[in-house]
Amino acid sequence: MADGEDSSANSYVKALTVFTENGNALLDFAEKECREGTLQDFIRQKIRIDRQQSLLGLIEAGAALYRSLSVQKKKDAEELWRKNNHSAALRVSVQEFQKLEMRWDSFLQRLDDDLEMTPNRLDGGHQSKYISAETPLINARTGERTTLKEYLGKSKKILLVLIRQFSCLLCRLHLKDLQKNQMSLDTNAIQVVVVSFGCQVGASHWLQETDCQYDMLLDSDRKLYEAFGLGASVKKVLNFSNMLLYAEYVADNMEFPRNLPSIQDDMFQLGGDFVLNKHGRVLFSYCCQSPIDRPSVDDILSTLRR
Repeated sequence: MADGEDSSANSYVKALTVFTENGNALLDFAEKECREGTLQDFIRQKIRIDRQQSLLGLIEAGAALYRSLSVQKKKDAEELWRKNNHSAALRVSVQEFQKLEMRWDSFLQRLDDDLEMTPNRLDGGHQSKYISAETPLINARTGERTTLKEYLGKSKKILLVLIRQFSCLLCRLHLKDLQKNQMSLDTNAIQVVVVSFGCQVGASHWLQETDCQYDMLLDSDRKLYEAFGLGASVKKVLNFSNMLLYAEYVADNMEFPRNLPSIQDDMFQLGGDFVLNKHGRVLFSYCCQSPIDRPSVDDILSTLRR
């Protein structure tokens, strides 16, 4: 083995070791905090982006790993490790990385089990096929009470985009993609309406930050979320694979939005996209499997054309 190859392998070992040690330390601290209070308090108060020892710290640790390897994506890091598989020390480090992944996801699964979190996709038979025009909602811009009747019964189909939380970066990117493809949506007579379960103060802040031009409705009782079979899950939001994907955004110098301190949100709620016809019948249903899982405009339109 050449000296250069040996040096590269050693640097990869060092980077992986730092990341794995950080990840295990975050898990150790999380397990300790779980024992000190209720699990509800832990997931609602202790898992925060502004807490250095929060589970969310794995995102920055992942970004640091990518920077130290001079890559921006997990697949590129894995390719480096594969090419240097001749190094016994690197193979051991990769194994420790994989053990951390199993330990991480197992811990989150225990949280879901103990908290009796609902799956984000229920059996298709449990999802509503029709949504009532009388579903009570709040206009996020005006604060006035309204219903879906304002949107149904007209010439356009309605694409309801149910977001996860106000600070969800992936939800914002999805809406930007919809806006970028607005011409295709207009051609197919589809009107986008954003739905959140959050409060109006949070919605006003979100609308200002995103400059979103779509109508936004507030579903504070999560009636629409329930009707579409959308649940919540710690594991589906914070699993190891997702955390390293979030780290790719950080490594690419993207910042995750921050909630207002006074706004209580739910980062474990899952979202989805649903198209209704003028009668409220569900023509397209997409329950997101995780925060990174959203349908493309092509996916939506191709389904509607069938």
